[in-house]
Amino acid sequence: MAVMLFLAFLSLIAPAHADWQQGQRDCASLRIVVLQLVGDWSKELLFASRDMNANGWLDVNVANTAFKDVQIAVMHFDHAYEDVPKNRDACRELAMQFGMTVGTYIEWVMGTGMRSERGAAGR
Repeated sequence: MAVMLFLAFLSLIAPAHADWQQGQRDCASLRIVVLQLVGDWSKELLFASRDMNANGWLDVNVANTAFKDVQIAVMHFDHAYEDVPKNRDACRELAMQFGMTVGTYIEWVMGTGMRSERGAAGR
C-alpha cells in the first residue's frame, strides 16, 4: 500500500524548468520527500513490534534489525545522491528506485515477519 502511494506521489510532481538552480531545488525536494516517507514507514515497522507498551505482532529482534537495514539503505541513498547529476530526471530515478526498494522491503518484513539476509539495500 505504501509503495503505491509513493508511486502516485512521484507521478504528480510537475515538470521543472530547465535551469540549473531549479534542478538543484527539485533534487533537494525529492530527497526530503523520499527520506520522510521512508522514515514514516520505518516507524510503522517499529510500532508493529511494540504495540504501545505491549508485545506487538512483529518480533522485536526482526523489527530492530530491519530498521537498521533501512538505516544502512538511507546511508547508501545519501551517498548516491551526492554522486547523481543534480537534474530532475536523475534525482527522480534515484528517489524512485530507493523508495520502491525500501518500501517493498518494509512491506515484506511486516507481511512475513522475517527479514531478508541481503537487507533493505538489496545487497
